[in-house]
Amino acid sequence: MIPELLRPRSHLLVRQTTGAGKTFAVLCTLLSLAIQEHRLLTTKLKHTSAEAFDVQALNTLVVVPNRELALQMGQWASELLEHAYPQMSRGKLVQWFVSGSEYEIAQRKYLKRHGAPAIVLGTPRALLELTSGRSSVMAATAPKMLQQLDRSQDSEAYVRQLIRVHKESKQRDEVTADGLRGLRRLVIDEVDQVLRVPGRNASDKERKLRLDKPRPGQVLVDRLLLETCGLARLNAEVQQARLLAWQTRAERDGEGLRRSTARGWSKDRDPALGAPPAAPKAQPKVEDPAVQQLQRAADLVGRQTLQVTALSATANSGARHWMQKHGWMSSRPRIIDSADEPTVPASVTHHCLVVEDHDTVRNFQARDDRAPDPSTEETEGGVWDTDVAQRSAEAQLSAMDLMADVAANTLAALRPTGSVVIFTRSDASTTQFARVLEEHGVMARDIMVHFDETLRQRVDQAVVEQVGSVTEPYRVYLATEESARGIDVTDAGLVLILDIPKNAASYAHMAGRTGRFGRAGTVVSVVPVGRRGWYESKMRGIFSLLQIKPLPAPFVE
Repeated sequence: MIPELLRPRSHLLVRQTTGAGKTFAVLCTLLSLAIQEHRLLTTKLKHTSAEAFDVQALNTLVVVPNRELALQMGQWASELLEHAYPQMSRGKLVQWFVSGSEYEIAQRKYLKRHGAPAIVLGTPRALLELTSGRSSVMAATAPKMLQQLDRSQDSEAYVRQLIRVHKESKQRDEVTADGLRGLRRLVIDEVDQVLRVPGRNASDKERKLRLDKPRPGQVLVDRLLLETCGLARLNAEVQQARLLAWQTRAERDGEGLRRSTARGWSKDRDPALGAPPAAPKAQPKVEDPAVQQLQRAADLVGRQTLQVTALSATANSGARHWMQKHGWMSSRPRIIDSADEPTVPASVTHHCLVVEDHDTVRNFQARDDRAPDPSTEETEGGVWDTDVAQRSAEAQLSAMDLMADVAANTLAALRPTGSVVIFTRSDASTTQFARVLEEHGVMARDIMVHFDETLRQRVDQAVVEQVGSVTEPYRVYLATEESARGIDVTDAGLVLILDIPKNAASYAHMAGRTGRFGRAGTVVSVVPVGRRGWYESKMRGIFSLLQIKPLPAPFVE
């Protein structure tokens, strides 16, 4: 992967096992490139150090899905520069930006003191606030060769001019300061989480909502990447064409949005309402001319001006096709795919516990050989099996008490070494769950404590005041899939998943917080049996897709 990152003008999609070190390798490479270009500017091109940093300002953008990962990468960058290049200004080379009032004030002060750095990394919302609107304090500049474009021409003439400008630039081989100026590298870590592209089974309503309200990561990249490459205008025409096509289809269908539910019901497929109408003959798909123009220009512009790198252990072809159709990536990117390797490290041991009721917990069954019990067919699986918004306060406490009891007993039985990461439902309160865990004798902290030194000191001081010491056999961190995506808790020996994974990718990323870099680790999933054993059946499907064979937990009869 690193040799590909060192090649300019390349588009790269990386899919490797969780814990393989993708993020760290990318960060090391970006820092090395920034230092190498700084030396080139100050030695060969005779710039002062201040002038060189001015040329390098905001030429690399790293987008990550959550603030925990942004803070972790910031810590890595600080430690690497402190040990390898103590004479270099860290603030001029790299800065990171996350949301939250306690962080934003310090970040803006640091930015004002040092100016825009060569490498900017952060979460989409935080970067949007810094780079757009009246309060913009950073602005990505287009390469000088694109500043001569006449944007008032029609699309055909604009594309011809864009191609001509790039061909003229390609003929110049000399290295100049203008050639090193402007946004030139884009890295999107955990790209599937940043984009959250609607899946193939997404409803029409979900697809239309995505067109009307794009995610912050999409808005950010459209503004910075496409504007600095000269593709923003073409992309706007594509989006307009897609909305027009949607409106035309809605008028033709008469109903607009297809009526469906999470269970896949629609009136045309309901046998009680008669046989479904004959399916219309499939028509060959004709790509809109606006899309063809954007893809044609993206192939040229991407290879000539911008290096785009997208990473994730679970990135699929859907995310790649989406980026290509939006002009983010060329039609022939370099793909590094460890498809022959397991998504979750082989050094991890997996267990799965099934909660049948408040008094019964058993091991997961790889096959369901039990005869159906009519008395349990309509059982909903208890309060744990419902959304938080639909629970009463009493039901919520009951569900948390059950989860905390299972977690405490599991920790007591396994006696893990190192840290423990407990995943809860994304819609549950980790603060409230921490209090419930404390009642069961488990001191747990939010995962953010692991990456924020100031917050860690405050939490440790509170523990000292409460129990007299912070000495513990292991540290327990609470997280959700979104907050822990991509992070590295190096000594994590146990992951407890008190959440029903949304899909196989969700399980892979939660389980991947242990077993990092080939170390041994243990994952224990705890799920309710669900109505007619639905959740246990879902876990069978997840384990099958990931080629995982869970072992019976020895501490459960």
